[in-house]
Amino acid sequence: MPGFVRKILIFITGYAWLLLLAGPGLIALSVYSGWKADGDHAYTARESLETVTGTVTQASEVTVKRKRRSTTKQYYEITVQPDAPGAEPRKLRIDHSTPQQLVGNLIDEKVTALVDSSDNSLVYEVSVGSTAVISYATTQQRLQAEATSSAQSFSGAGLWIFAVLLTLVGAAGVWSNRKLRAAHGAAQLAAA
Repeated sequence: MPGFVRKILIFITGYAWLLLLAGPGLIALSVYSGWKADGDHAYTARESLETVTGTVTQASEVTVKRKRRSTTKQYYEITVQPDAPGAEPRKLRIDHSTPQQLVGNLIDEKVTALVDSSDNSLVYEVSVGSTAVISYATTQQRLQAEATSSAQSFSGAGLWIFAVLLTLVGAAGVWSNRKLRAAHGAAQLAAA
């Protein structure tokens, strides 16, 4: 085999370790999405949520466009001025499946919200007075349905077969890279 062809093959198979990692990574993603959909892993427990009390000063609809995969994500964002003097206003996210009129009606209302600060201040429940406008149970069901949908898309046999094939191709590439490097080293020693 000519030296330049060997160098090209060494370069190409030098990236085989990425495939070797991608296979188990896909399997791990599949297992994680299945675990998240099972039980109560898709949402935060009520006791772990932060309570924010204050007056809603504004509400807006936010659209985030991602250039990669050309996807858009929409949600509502409300700004709550906490009751404590000198406290900074908090921006809270409400899922886009909530009716727009309901979110608009929250402006200038004194609300109590249960918020997951670790998830971009996602609102689980909003109460005006003693009436729950957005209930925790509704948010819990929505998040569980999203996790189940995600788990179904990652749990197919085709994904597992693809992950195993990626792992095998990656292992073969790493093995052939080692053989090509050894042959290249022997050819250089013979030429010297």
